[in-house]
Amino acid sequence: MKYDVIIIGAGVAGCATALALKKVNKDLHIAIMERSASAENTFKIGETLPPQASKQFQNLGIWEAFLACNFSSSYGTSSVWGSHTVYTNEYIFSPYGYGWNLDRNAFDQFMIKQAKEKGVEVYWNTSCIHSHRENEQWILACENNHDKLLLNTSFVVDATGKKAAFSALQGTEKIKKDKQVGVYRFYDLKQANTTDIKEGIVVETDANGWWYSATLPNQKLVLGYLTDSDIASNLKMKVTSHFEDQLQQTAITATRVATLSDTTTPFLVAAQTQYLKSCVGEGWLAVGDAASSYDPISSLGIYKALVMSQWASFAIQDFLKKERIGLRKYQNLVTHDFEVYEKKRKEFYQQESRFSNTLFWKRRHENNV
Repeated sequence: MKYDVIIIGAGVAGCATALALKKVNKDLHIAIMERSASAENTFKIGETLPPQASKQFQNLGIWEAFLACNFSSSYGTSSVWGSHTVYTNEYIFSPYGYGWNLDRNAFDQFMIKQAKEKGVEVYWNTSCIHSHRENEQWILACENNHDKLLLNTSFVVDATGKKAAFSALQGTEKIKKDKQVGVYRFYDLKQANTTDIKEGIVVETDANGWWYSATLPNQKLVLGYLTDSDIASNLKMKVTSHFEDQLQQTAITATRVATLSDTTTPFLVAAQTQYLKSCVGEGWLAVGDAASSYDPISSLGIYKALVMSQWASFAIQDFLKKERIGLRKYQNLVTHDFEVYEKKRKEFYQQESRFSNTLFWKRRHENNV
C-alpha cells in the first residue's frame, strides 16, 4: 500500500497530526500505525487540559465533537510549593474559561474516531521492523499480527512518545535533561464521601520530590510521586508500605486519600525532560513527546501535542510540494518552544527553597535542571 504520510503511533500527537494534515489537504492519503491492539485499556498519564486547548480543537475542526464528550470541567490547581500555604491557580481568570479533567482512555478513543472519520486508515497491532528510503519514498517493512506487511510513503511522522523509535533508527541523538520518574497509584472514589474529596488537582512538595493528585471522570483518583529514578529506588517507592510511609509525611495529600481504597500497587512511569537534537530529516519528523517531552509539572503534554501537530502539518505539506524550508521552520519552532519551557521550569523549581540541601532539589537548583 502507498500513502502520502504514515504516522507511527496512535496517541494524541499522532491523531492530531493526521487531523491537522486533513485540515490542510483533505485529499492526502494518510495511515496511522500502532503497535498495540487498540486504544482501549492502554495506560497513559495525562488527565487534564488547560483552557487554551479549546483554540487548538477549533483549529483541528473537532471542537464541537470534543464538547459532545462531556468531559468534566477543571477549574484550576491547588499547590503547596515554596511555602506551607495552599495556593490556588484558578482558571476563572483565563480568557478561555475552564479546563477539563479527562478520562484518558475515552479521550484517546475520541481522537482515533475523529481521525478515522476524516478518512485516515489505522493499522493496529503493527510495528515497523525496518525502513529505508529510495526514489523519494520510504519503504517500511512492518509486522502485523505476525504477518509481513510492506508500506510505501512519501513522509513518516514519528509519534511514538519518549521512545522516539523511528527517530532513533535515523540516528538522531536523544538528550535527557534529568532522571525523573513518576510512581503512581489509583484510588476508587465510588464509596467516597464527595464532600470530603475536593475535585481537581493538588500538587505538594516534600524533601525528595513532589506529589500530584487529581480526580478523574471515571470515579478514580490518580496519585503520583515525582522524583528521580535513583531516589525512587533508594526509597523503594514501588513497595506499597514504603510508598505509604512517604505519603504520610505530606500535609494535604495524605489527608486527601486517607479514606479511599487503592485499586493498584505502585507502578513507575518515565517522566524525564528530554528532546531530540534534530527532530526532522529527509522525509520525516518527530511530533509530541517523540520530539520533546516536558516535566509533568508543566501540565502541557497533551496541549503541546495539539499545537505541535499543526506546526508539523504545514512542514509536511511544504515537503510534499518539494519545499524544504518548512522542516527547518518546524525544527526552529520546536527548539524555541523547548527553550521557553526550560526557562519557565527552572524558575518554577527555584520557587521551592525549603529543601535545598536534599538531592532532588539540589539537582534542580544547582544544575538548573
